Parts: sequence; C-alpha cells; structure tokens
Amino acid sequence: MDEAASAAGALQKSLDIEVADRTALEAVVASACEGLGVSADASGSLLRSRVEALYSWARERMREALHAGVKKALAVVSSHYVGINLPAVSEGYVLPDDEAEAQEELQKLGDAADALGDALATFFDAEVGLPPLDVQGPDQGSRTL
Repeated sequence: MDEAASAAGALQKSLDIEVADRTALEAVVASACEGLGVSADASGSLLRSRVEALYSWARERMREALHAGVKKALAVVSSHYVGINLPAVSEGYVLPDDEAEAQEELQKLGDAADALGDALATFFDAEVGLPPLDVQGPDQGSRTL
C-alpha cells in the first residue's frame, strides 16, 4: 500500500501544479483583458473566450497599425514628390511580366527599402506602443511583464 500511497501523492502533487499553473494563466489573461479593455464572450470556457478575444483584439490592432503605416508612408512619399499619382501607387508594384524578372525586381526593391523603411518606421514608433501588462497572480504582488 505504501507504493500506491506514494503514487497517489505524486499524482496529487502533479495535479496541484497543473491547477496552480492554470490559475496563474487565468489571472494573467484576465488582467490582460481588463488592462486592454477587451471583453470576452461568456459562452463556453471563460479562459478560451478571453484568449480568443485577446487574439482578435491584437489582430485588429496589427491591422490598424499596418494600415496607418501604409497611409503615413504614402503621405511621406507624397510630401517629397508633388503631383505623385497616389491612386496609381496604391495599386501596387509596377513589375515586369516575366515571373522570374518580377521576383528579382521585388528582391531589389525590398533590399533597397529595408534599412530606409526601418528608419521611417522608427519615426512612427511612439504612435504604436502597447501599454505594459500589469499582472496580479496568485501569491504574488503586482508585477509588469
């Protein structure tokens, strides 16, 4: 019986660790939702609903940041080139018809714009910051992740 009791104790310890981990995860996710003003659907698993709501929130913020970045880049370009045809630019690249040549041209354009694009993006960094996540977990004080 000593072996069975030892196995049961180890199993209980493992279960306790899993429960503590889930409780901590629930606290972090709840804090993130609260801090970002994200509300979750109350149906089904609350944790799953909150994580899905956070994912949707983050996806929408990334989409908004992409769109804002493209619009700002077009505004910067148009400030340098008076009379630029922005409707034509908004249609995308002007590339050769040959697929291999088009890929080569895309690579050259990407390489040329890489460092300069980073510099322009850095110019707008302050406008796209995320707030810090203040987490209050079980048996912990407040900490920032």
